[in-house]
Amino acid sequence: MGELYDFTEFKMHQLIEHCADINRADIATEISNALDSYLLGDIRIEFVDGWPIAYDTEESAADT
Repeated sequence: MGELYDFTEFKMHQLIEHCADINRADIATEISNALDSYLLGDIRIEFVDGWPIAYDTEESAADT
């Protein structure tokens, strides 16, 4: 069976690279910080118009 890929992680890496390419290190850093929090399970991320929106995992649990 093939490997599973986390779309959120993949997309966040793409955005970090894109922001770095257009010399927006400030945004790349913020997205990188959000990715770290996501990988630690502290937040969940949804995408709106291709950009990440972060939610606290406690808020996420209350929504379901």
